Amino acid sequence: MIRLSKTSWNNVLIYAVLVLIGLFVILPEYWQREDQSAPTRLVPATQTLLALHYPAHQVERAGPAWRVQPAVLSQAQLQQLVEDWQQGSLASPSPLNPIQPVLRSEVAAWLTGKPAQQHWQLYQAQEQWWLKAVDADLWFRLSETEAEQLFPTAVR
Repeated sequence: MIRLSKTSWNNVLIYAVLVLIGLFVILPEYWQREDQSAPTRLVPATQTLLALHYPAHQVERAGPAWRVQPAVLSQAQLQQLVEDWQQGSLASPSPLNPIQPVLRSEVAAWLTGKPAQQHWQLYQAQEQWWLKAVDADLWFRLSETEAEQLFPTAVR
């Protein structure tokens, strides 16, 4: 066994506790950073989309099919919209918020197993499109094509 004085053993214990505290602080941040690097899904894989409520239109499941009220989309366009939401994923959240964004549309997504809806807002800042996850307060940059897929002009 190592022979140390009482003050030396105290120093060893103090440093060991500091190392443990450092590990308990750094490791959760590292694991959380790993989780954020994975693409964010619009609808989690464990849940199913039940309805999308745009400001003037409601997309809802009617048995095995989908319907939009008032009817502005064909059945093929409606099916594509639902698939884009159900299978869509976003890049990692942007560390920067847009400068002077203009709200273009919003949607409330109702999911199975959730008592409340998820709120998403579509913003345009200059030539760029942004999607904001209102509940999590996260901003995601979208291409114009992605913005049109999730928020078709007919339902905005």
